[in-house]
Amino acid sequence: MKRTACSLLIIMLLNLVPMMQAGAEMQLPKPFGKIILTIDGNITVKNLGETAVFDRKMLEELDTITIRTSTPWDIGLSEFTGCRMSKIIEATGTDATIALISALDGYQVELPISDVTNYDPILAWARDGTIMSVREKGPLWLIYPFDSFSNLKGIAFSAKSVWQIERISFQ
Repeated sequence: MKRTACSLLIIMLLNLVPMMQAGAEMQLPKPFGKIILTIDGNITVKNLGETAVFDRKMLEELDTITIRTSTPWDIGLSEFTGCRMSKIIEATGTDATIALISALDGYQVELPISDVTNYDPILAWARDGTIMSVREKGPLWLIYPFDSFSNLKGIAFSAKSVWQIERISFQ
């Protein structure tokens, strides 16, 4: 009898640990540095009222990847370091199909979430190892791996490669 009770308790605890871990993953810390990205709309994970806000350190801790690609605006290759959009989607708990991306100057683009699935773009904060200022298309620039997919070379994708990003609204 005691053996059965102990076995049941162990099984219950083993099932409880993953559930606790999943709940812990659904929290965002508060930013300590300058907020460079605000996310709102259809999100379930928030850290400031009805929004999720990020400083660069939070984005770095969420995901840091470097891709090497050319862009339609430059000659030659550059290395862009940033966070995958897919990680932003996971971190904010959205099931949206569209991300409305807004730049500091008011420029807005509707980014289909299928682009994230198909091309894995990043929100870059650095280019060739240097943090991008607003003058250099920062604080965040949506970078597609332009050299990895031939269909990314057209105007449809270059128009979606927003720079000076400040806000994403998931819809």
